[in-house]
Amino acid sequence: MPDRSAPEDRFFDHAPGVRIRYRITGHGPISVLFLHGFAAALTTWDDLVPLLPTERYTIHRLDLKGFGFSSKHRSGSYALEEQAAVVKAYLEAAGLHHVVLAGHSLGGGIALLVALNAIGRENHTLVSRLILIDCAAYPQRLPRFMRWLRVPLLARLGMALVPVRTVVRLTLDKVFHNKSAITPERIRRYETCFGRRGMARVLIRSARAIDPARYGAAAARYGEISMPTLIIWGSEDRIIRPSLGRRLQKEIPGARLTVIEGCGHNPHEERPVETSAAMVAFLEETHDLA
Repeated sequence: MPDRSAPEDRFFDHAPGVRIRYRITGHGPISVLFLHGFAAALTTWDDLVPLLPTERYTIHRLDLKGFGFSSKHRSGSYALEEQAAVVKAYLEAAGLHHVVLAGHSLGGGIALLVALNAIGRENHTLVSRLILIDCAAYPQRLPRFMRWLRVPLLARLGMALVPVRTVVRLTLDKVFHNKSAITPERIRRYETCFGRRGMARVLIRSARAIDPARYGAAAARYGEISMPTLIIWGSEDRIIRPSLGRRLQKEIPGARLTVIEGCGHNPHEERPVETSAAMVAFLEETHDLA
């Protein structure tokens, strides 16, 4: 692994033909691994990372398999279990222990799965704390965009005929409560993710791999999670209802919930100052418990 103060793109080989992009920022004693949500990339954290002191935190960011600049393999799985295996492989390759896993939306579901998989096993020291942002933790009706992607012919035609910028703009309009946060820079950021070759295949296969039954099985085990957990939710989230954040708080022992008022599904982008403040307060308060 390279110098951890270097923010440039790096890659590691997860499997033959599968390269995963990552970036590392900072040199502090607290290691945090950020996991993005569906149809996003590690750049989704660009507004939040500069708000975290580099002398306190070492920030790791991944493009999950198929997303951003990571490999878009024609075969193999894009299920939650496969993405969790990517995360575990990265933690082991980086030599990380007692790391903080911070996941947004689908990335939150992956973080939960990694934590659950480690319980009672020899790698139980990999994860010390969880930060779950508008987390996909329970079976629910999929957003319209993801339901559309589960019909391959319709999805391929749509992504071939509709300009990428239009797809991004319409998607962000559903995700953000404060429309002024949908800036040209943010649209360009997401265009980079959506516009890469093979992205249609990845989105289709990832959407089809989402299995409500698997979420139900994981949810039955949330009471086993003993590590300190912070849940952050936007009060106006139209993608995953805030009531599910309150449910998650009740089912993870000792979890705390921070609701950011007037905010949609992406607090780390729409309200990065408040989100980072909640994270830092939690991390500093629980540092001695790690």
